[in-house]
Amino acid sequence: MDRDEVDRALARLGAEHEAIETSLLALQDHAGRRLLEGAELTGTTKERWAATDASITLLWAYFDAYTDAFHAAQSIRARRRWSSREDLVELTELLRGESVTVAGATAATANLPTLTGGSSKLSHQFSLSALVDEMNDLYANSLDMVVTADAVWSALPARIDLLAAELQRTRQLAHSVGVRPGEHPAGDDLERITRVLTDLRERVISDPLAFWVRAQGVRAPAAAVRTPRSTTGRRAPWRTCGARSTPCSPSGRTRRRGS
Repeated sequence: MDRDEVDRALARLGAEHEAIETSLLALQDHAGRRLLEGAELTGTTKERWAATDASITLLWAYFDAYTDAFHAAQSIRARRRWSSREDLVELTELLRGESVTVAGATAATANLPTLTGGSSKLSHQFSLSALVDEMNDLYANSLDMVVTADAVWSALPARIDLLAAELQRTRQLAHSVGVRPGEHPAGDDLERITRVLTDLRERVISDPLAFWVRAQGVRAPAAAVRTPRSTTGRRAPWRTCGARSTPCSPSGRTRRRGS
């Protein structure tokens, strides 16, 4: 790469880095993720959230490695106004070669596969473009799970509560005319429906994904944003976290997991 190519690549990386960080912070602040983190989950949702939480941890580890490589390239370029041949060789390796090292224990702890197909190695080498592709997949799957759970929680409990309120008024009217459980079949039916609604609400809260029916080939709703072209010449499909996400501001970019 010559000096102009390096400068263009660094400019693209800077914009891409900004977009990735903003997307990760939006995912971190998403209302659905916070609910999942604090809920007592069961069934499908419990299993999916365990994998998604591990994916988010791995995403931050990959992003930190990506950031280190980007800053290293910036430092080399800043050494002198007119980069030497040695600097350009080093920058070409950083920007186009497999220059990013991620500890094998990172993926092993997350219990997730990597592009290299396993996690037994002490470390894994990625090019910047390959690492972005890996982050894209992890991010899309994590966002899909979080937004899906949030969509169910936003809709079903409120609808069940409306039904329960209507049922309560019906029971009160029934009691006023002597229709009570144990004394009249209709009273027993009303009592049974009350128990069904109570149980249904509990199951929706603990396992929302069990109640999500997805149209074939359609992900959970999320607003799409695109980064500028990456160093690979492709666009990285980073997305915001849907209608209930908290907007990211520059002052919030130091936030990480657990904050």
